[in-house]
This record gives sequence, C-alpha cells and structure tokens, in this order.
Amino acid sequence: MNFLEIIKEKIEKEKKVKLERFEKPLPLSDFIVNHSGIIGEFKRGTPKRKFKIEFLPEEIALIYEKYNFSAVSVVVESQFFLTTVEDLKRIKSSVSIPVIQKGFIIRESQIIEARNNGADSVLLIARLLERENLLNLLQICHELHMEPLVEVFSMEDVEKISDLPVNIIGINNRDLSTLEVNLENGEKILSLLNKKGIGNLKIIESGLKKPEDLIRFKRNGADGFLIGSAFLEDSEIEKKVKKFSEVIEKWQK
Repeated sequence: MNFLEIIKEKIEKEKKVKLERFEKPLPLSDFIVNHSGIIGEFKRGTPKRKFKIEFLPEEIALIYEKYNFSAVSVVVESQFFLTTVEDLKRIKSSVSIPVIQKGFIIRESQIIEARNNGADSVLLIARLLERENLLNLLQICHELHMEPLVEVFSMEDVEKISDLPVNIIGINNRDLSTLEVNLENGEKILSLLNKKGIGNLKIIESGLKKPEDLIRFKRNGADGFLIGSAFLEDSEIEKKVKKFSEVIEKWQK
C-alpha cells in the first residue's frame, strides 16, 4: 500500500460542515498573472525525508511574499508531510497573497473546512477522483468563490478534465505512486494541454531544482511554478528564493 492509499483510508466519510468564513477569498489567478507566477510551498517533510527547517512557517511565507511570489501552498497532512492546519492558519494571518491548502481532498466537507481555516484555494488531484466527484468538488469551489488548482500527471488525467470547468491546472512532474520525477513527462502534458486548449493557466509542480528549470518550462508555455523542496532543503532559503525570483523577473522583462 503506497502513501496515497494510506491517506485515503484515513480520510473520514462525508460529514456536514457549516461555512463560518464569509469574506471573499483572494483570486489565485489574478495573483499568478500579476506576480511572479511562483507558488512557494511549506511542509516539514515528504514521504521520503524530513526537512531541517530553522524558520517558523510564517517566516518562510513572508520570504516568499517579499520576493513577489504569487501564493503560498501549505501541505496539510501530518503523517507523511508533518504539517498541520495550524501551520496554514499561521501563514494565512501573516501574508497578503493567496494561501492554497494542498493535500488530499476527496470530499465536499474538506473544502469547506479549508475555507473556514483561511485557505483561498485548494488542490484537487485528478487521479484521486472519479470524474463526477471532481465535477462536484469544482462546483463547491465555485459556490465558495475559490479558484482550485487542479492537478494532472497523465494523459488519462487530461482526458478526465478535458470538458470540465477548470481554469488553473497544475502539472505534476512526480508520479505519486512511485514518487519518481520526470520533467520530460511534464513537458509532454504541458504541450498536450496547450494543444487541446484546456485550462487558462498552467502551473508546473515538483522536481524544479534550479532556476534554469523554470526557463525550460517557460519556453514551452508554462504560466507558473509550485516549488517546495528546493527551498525547504536549503539552509540559505532566502538566497535560493531570491535566485528563482530574479530569473523570472528577467524573463518577464
């Protein structure tokens, strides 16, 4: 049993959750277009390793904001990623850019809970969801004025979302079953999405280790990037963030 199956087993059955946060969430697409397009991630580990982080979650989020990042992604999962909803709340109270709850959402109640906790957006992983379930979750996001980041990895995922109302698409270079990274696969999926005209904004996720990786995907039509490990494993996180930001700044000029 891989880590995805373990997490799915832990998720509670659908329950009734009332919306308690009524202010309009920040529009993720606007921030992607009008800022650098980089989404910085916070997590304390992955299924493969634990990070030695010397900063508070909000301190890292403020570094991201300082260098014109478009949003902060927070992986809310405690067993494998060692990060909790309290981390998300602390980050949300510290920054003025959108906060995305990244995790493993398969039920409506999880989206409402994410909004109550301050998330402006959520990650929906196409491979975890049947088409009708994904459509239902997209509708819940729409009702809450949240712009979800819909993640694809394979051609099957692309086919699943092809006629759904998806605006922001995350292309994961990592196979969540094996945790192997393949940038060529990401390029192939990006090309396919652009060819079919699916989605308006494409965000490249996982395996982006150096600034040159961003240019590689920018040349192929990527609109943004979600980066976590490359920053969080670096002892000089601000210096690393600055390098990535400067590369995008030069590209945009």
